[in-house]
Amino acid sequence: MDNVEETLLHLPSYADRYTDIPRLIRLKFIAQVCPELSVPALELALNHVKTTYNVKLYDELYKTLCVEVDRKYPTQSKGNEELHATGESEPSTSSGRGREVVPYDSYWVEDNIMEATLMLQELDAELNFKKSNSGSSYVRRILEEIGDHHEKSGNLQMAVKFYARARPYCTSSENVINMFRNLIRLSIYMENWWHVLTYIDEAKQYAYGFENLAQEVPARLSCAAGLAHMGLKIYKSAAQYFLSTPYGRYDYDKIVAPEDVTLYAGLCALATFDREILQLDAINSEAFKPFFQLSPKMWTILAKFYAREFDTCMTLLREIEDHVRLDVYLSPHVSALYDLIMARMLKKKNREVMTESVKKRKSR
Repeated sequence: MDNVEETLLHLPSYADRYTDIPRLIRLKFIAQVCPELSVPALELALNHVKTTYNVKLYDELYKTLCVEVDRKYPTQSKGNEELHATGESEPSTSSGRGREVVPYDSYWVEDNIMEATLMLQELDAELNFKKSNSGSSYVRRILEEIGDHHEKSGNLQMAVKFYARARPYCTSSENVINMFRNLIRLSIYMENWWHVLTYIDEAKQYAYGFENLAQEVPARLSCAAGLAHMGLKIYKSAAQYFLSTPYGRYDYDKIVAPEDVTLYAGLCALATFDREILQLDAINSEAFKPFFQLSPKMWTILAKFYAREFDTCMTLLREIEDHVRLDVYLSPHVSALYDLIMARMLKKKNREVMTESVKKRKSR
């Protein structure tokens, strides 16, 4: 995992694109790979995790923040580590550089644990009652609420278990599709890419039995399919799925923002598509045009590649490299994708040189 030393990323605006667990996943990743943003990313994550029941992640983020502040501002972290150890919540004194460590919120931790425990007990009791005295729709709703609760607590495996248990109690096609959406979402969080593809296939097979869902559901799931194929390093298929993502009408926009789709699709296509397909399915795609309008530089990169302006293309790719390395899902593939793109450009350059040489010999 390559570190990003400098970036122009405006972190609060970036974080606002995402909600719930996706925001935490991305902020935590940025803190790991970008020393420049480690402290503000952890502080944003620490603030956001308090909207959940995930005390374990709160403690993890707080300890990591103490380490980072100690590394950057060594005179001020000691006080906060002592506060954490004693359970006190008064803020520590600031250092000579004016940086104040976020205090450990032991009151939130205690209240959160108690509230989460009581709520789960109530939901379990209600589930047992509904199974004996109510219809399927009520049981499904409680199972989903328990799944939501475990998701909010960071217990993703238990959330998957309860979302899956809702299947026999689904009373409409929309209920079934929603169950698959939940399972796909959780599998993306855990980066279980084969599970993502399995649930997508099952959702599509189910949707094909309903005229109103047969076209709609595959389109809504195309972004998730692209993410899974990219995670499995099947870059050409990933590009095809990302490019078929309908703008403003897909299920995972808070996990993968529209700007992200543009970068994923562009880089995967550039690394794998033939020149003619690149023009037809990407550069000239009317359906994908709204995505490119959010990230016009990616469109320019593709256009320069198609026009064989490889030096300009590579310069632009280098300009966005630090940014794409901050993306938790794209970062593991940046080096491989860039190597593929550079190899393609070098091959095309050599071919052009040889063609020109042949032309010169024939003209003599």
